[in-house]
Amino acid sequence: MEKHHKKRRQINKKAILIAHFGTTYPSALPSLDNIKQRIMAEIPGVETRICFTSNMVRNTWRVRRRKPEKWIAEGVTEEFLNIQGLLGAIGNLQDANYRTIIVQPTHMYHGEQFEDLKSYIRAMQSIRTVKRAWQPFEKVVLSRPALGTWGIEHDYSDDIEEVVALFGEDIERSKQKDAAMVYVAHGNDFFSSSAFSETCRAMREAWPDASIHIGVVEGRPGIEDILGDLASSGRRNVILRPFMITAGDHAHNDIADDGPDSWKGAFEAAGYRVETRMEGLGADDRFASIFAKRILETATDNGIDLVSEPVENNPHP
Repeated sequence: MEKHHKKRRQINKKAILIAHFGTTYPSALPSLDNIKQRIMAEIPGVETRICFTSNMVRNTWRVRRRKPEKWIAEGVTEEFLNIQGLLGAIGNLQDANYRTIIVQPTHMYHGEQFEDLKSYIRAMQSIRTVKRAWQPFEKVVLSRPALGTWGIEHDYSDDIEEVVALFGEDIERSKQKDAAMVYVAHGNDFFSSSAFSETCRAMREAWPDASIHIGVVEGRPGIEDILGDLASSGRRNVILRPFMITAGDHAHNDIADDGPDSWKGAFEAAGYRVETRMEGLGADDRFASIFAKRILETATDNGIDLVSEPVENNPHP
C-alpha cells in the first residue's frame, strides 16, 4: 500500500536583530534606541529587536533587574532592562516562527566583537536537521558594520566615505574655534585598527585645511600617538568627541574624565584647552540611517524580500 505523507510546512516570518555592543549608562541608551527607531521608520512592518553582545554589559543589567523600579524611574525601558544576548534573542525569534533573520551589528568596524558574531552566525547557518522541513532557520545572515568589512560584495572604502560625509558640521566647528578635532574610538588589542586610520585619512582629504585625528582607547594610535601628531599642528585648542555609537563608560571615564589618565586630562596636562562633546554617533539620525541602508543591501545580497508577507515554507513540494 502506498503511503501518503502530509506535506510539512513551517511559517517563515522575517525579522531584523540589531546587535549592539551595549552600554551600562542609562544616559547613553537613547542613542541605541534612535538606531532602532530609524531602522523601523525606513524598513516598516518588519519585526525589529535588539541584543547586546558584551557579556559584561549584560551581566550588569541582569543584576539591575533585581531592583527594576530604580532603573525604570531613570527612564530605562523594559526592553533594555531585560536585554538578551545574541543567542537568546535569536532563540526567541525562532521560537516565534521568525526563520529569516538579518543580524545588523552596530559596531564601528570589523574587530573582535564582529568576528565573534560571524562565528555565531556561521554555527547557526550550519545546522542541518534529518528532515529539511524542520530546519530551524531558512536564512540567518550577518550584515556589515558602519565602516564596512573586507570582501568583494561591497567596497569598504565606499562605506568609509559614506560615514566621513556626515562629519562636516564637526569639522567646520573645529575650524571656527581654531581647534584640532580629535575623535576617540574604542579599538581593541587583538585586531588592527587600520579602519580608523583610513577613515582619518579620508577626513583629511575631504577637509585638508582642518586638523583631524582619530585615536583609540585600546590599541594604536593611543593618547601619546595623538599628542605627538598635535605637537606639529600648531593648534592649542582641542575638541574631543567619542567616535562610538554611544557616549557610555569609555566616553565618560577614558575620554572626558577630569583625572590625569583620561584623554582630556592628558591633553590638558600638555597645555591644550579642551572642549568635550559627549554625544554618541547613534544619536545622529543620518548615522543611524546608515544601518538601515546596510540591512537593505544585505537583504538584496541574500535574496531576502523584507516587504512581502510571511509565508509557509514547503521544503518538499
